[in-house]
Amino acid sequence: MSINPSKKPSPGIPCPRCNFFIEMSVQSLLYQASFQCPACFLTLSMDRNQSRPALEVLQKVNKEMENIEKHKNFDL
Repeated sequence: MSINPSKKPSPGIPCPRCNFFIEMSVQSLLYQASFQCPACFLTLSMDRNQSRPALEVLQKVNKEMENIEKHKNFDL
């Protein structure tokens, strides 16, 4: 079994009902109100008020990821 180091695991969580892996991007966590498991159709929602500190950190991470992506092909 070989591991491809360029293949990054997809971000997400296992469904609390059926354990199917629900892929979630950073952007979807920041801007979507809810998520649905594609296997069992359970709808998950986030208390955005209670999660505000984590969402603020995630917003900073997202901004830095965008900056890195924008500059990664920059040649000196």
